[in-house]
Amino acid sequence: MTGPRVQLTEFARIRIEQVRANRHQPDAAVRIAIVGRSGGAFQYQLDLVAPGEEHPGDVVVEGHEGIYFHIPLASAPYLDNATVDADRLTGALRVDSPNPLWFDPVAEQIQAFLDDEVNPRVAMHGGHIDLLDVSEGVAYIHMGGACQGCGMADVTLGQGVRTALLERFQELSEVRDTTDHAAGTNPYYEAAKK
Repeated sequence: MTGPRVQLTEFARIRIEQVRANRHQPDAAVRIAIVGRSGGAFQYQLDLVAPGEEHPGDVVVEGHEGIYFHIPLASAPYLDNATVDADRLTGALRVDSPNPLWFDPVAEQIQAFLDDEVNPRVAMHGGHIDLLDVSEGVAYIHMGGACQGCGMADVTLGQGVRTALLERFQELSEVRDTTDHAAGTNPYYEAAKK
């Protein structure tokens, strides 16, 4: 696959160079991953990637003057013709993508189901569930908020979300949770200590 075309504003380039210098990582790349879709917009995670810490399978594209972007394959089509800029007040990087939230109508329907049927229920506990991708009959989801790191996440997924998705969408054969539950900071239910 050829990489997506990602534009970089001059202000964002300066900001990235400042961050790389402050962290003593002058050759670090920027990883852009779509981690969800909420409120009609993509949710992004941006990280510095030092040489040797690349994620296997990422697409690497040059943004501008030696600044490279590492992009997961699932995010790549949605970042074609995207622009990376930085907020003038905070310096935080932001991404503007002209692409639709979903190219696949089944994925769009699954996300609508999550938004309308599932997320109002898990929101009562401070959580949310987003669809990351649908590929070869597998729905890849991410659990966030109080669902991330929750001791009941397996039950929520296994007895609720997975069952509902597989019953509702005949195109699906499996639902996989991609969440790093060890990184959760405010789970609704703490996992039992061993």
